[in-house]
Amino acid sequence: MQRIYLLTLLVLLGLALGQTGPSYIDAELQRLIQAGGQNYSNILLRQAPDQALCSIHRNRLPADVLGPFIEAQRQTIKYPADGKLMGDWKQGDAIFNTLARGNCFSCHVGSPRNIGGNVGPSLEKYGQRGTSEAVQKYTYEVIYNTWAYFPCTVMYRFGHNGLLKPEEIAHVVAYLLDPASDFNTKPALKR
Repeated sequence: MQRIYLLTLLVLLGLALGQTGPSYIDAELQRLIQAGGQNYSNILLRQAPDQALCSIHRNRLPADVLGPFIEAQRQTIKYPADGKLMGDWKQGDAIFNTLARGNCFSCHVGSPRNIGGNVGPSLEKYGQRGTSEAVQKYTYEVIYNTWAYFPCTVMYRFGHNGLLKPEEIAHVVAYLLDPASDFNTKPALKR
């Protein structure tokens, strides 16, 4: 118990200082990774502290690590400068349905423009949740940093990793929630 607490404390300290944390990689595994080449080993041996925690615990964080981990992830979330969590749904459509942008349709069913994947949950009829402030905030935060709700999931952390700006995430929120958006007025394409 004390070991896990100490490990968590070290990782959180590392997060705060922007340093890498403890590793699950022993000397033999490190030798094998380095045999894969410089680029390969640079990526695997220099994990961010939060990613290292997911690796150490094989994506199943124990209860005493989970709370501080989620809190640290929530602290990273930044909001649009204008405070609006729902932007322009048409711009959100372009982000959601473009491979080089959000690429959301590759993992989620729900788009009326692209056949969805089955990696993530279906988002079909997502807009039926309404547009309350709580629903907007939840949707925004999951897109910004999904680890604040689903630790270690494979979903991109769009805002956290700088893949989308806060305003762009607000556009995707509008695409998912706005009752007038194509996402909520047209049927989803399915296989």
